[in-house]
Amino acid sequence: MALKKTRFGASIQSALGSFFSHLPLTPNQLTVSAVAFAAVGFFLSLQQQALPSLAFFTLAGAVDALDGAVARARKQVTARGAYIDGITDRLVEFLLVLSFFQYAIPPFIFPAVLSLICILFFGSTMSSFATAYAEHRHVADAKKIACQPGILPRAERLLMLFAAMLLIVVHPAFASITLFAEALLCAWTFFQRFWYYSKE
Repeated sequence: MALKKTRFGASIQSALGSFFSHLPLTPNQLTVSAVAFAAVGFFLSLQQQALPSLAFFTLAGAVDALDGAVARARKQVTARGAYIDGITDRLVEFLLVLSFFQYAIPPFIFPAVLSLICILFFGSTMSSFATAYAEHRHVADAKKIACQPGILPRAERLLMLFAAMLLIVVHPAFASITLFAEALLCAWTFFQRFWYYSKE
């Protein structure tokens, strides 16, 4: 289950939204700023600075969690804001995954680059596409979408990527194992959703 859907996660987001609702930025401006933080993180990865890069990507993830909470606290939730949030989410995740290509990560079962491609394809792209296309084709309504399965939704996917980047510094072989495990879980999530929306 996604962290933000738990009662604890929802209460934390509500508290953060109330606390940060006085910032002189709109929720959409907060959303877009996450991409700026991620771009700095990617630039640092080009310099082989994994820990500073991770710090900026973590900041991007924190801002991403904050924008929706602030919008709810201010009662400024809009469909356009949700759309912008979804697009920027994918941009941030793309830059994060792309950052891993800058490091020498040893293979585990197969090269780390294949794990990263699987994470991008099954995690960042196809899991979301399965949901969006089901809605587009009227296979699912909002209620069914709210109950969709997924062993590794986006929040958990990002946490595993953060862990893998930290492991690049501590133990690169463990980073490779983490990426391999994440690739498998991303594929599993996609097939869970495909089966969920395909069956009668």
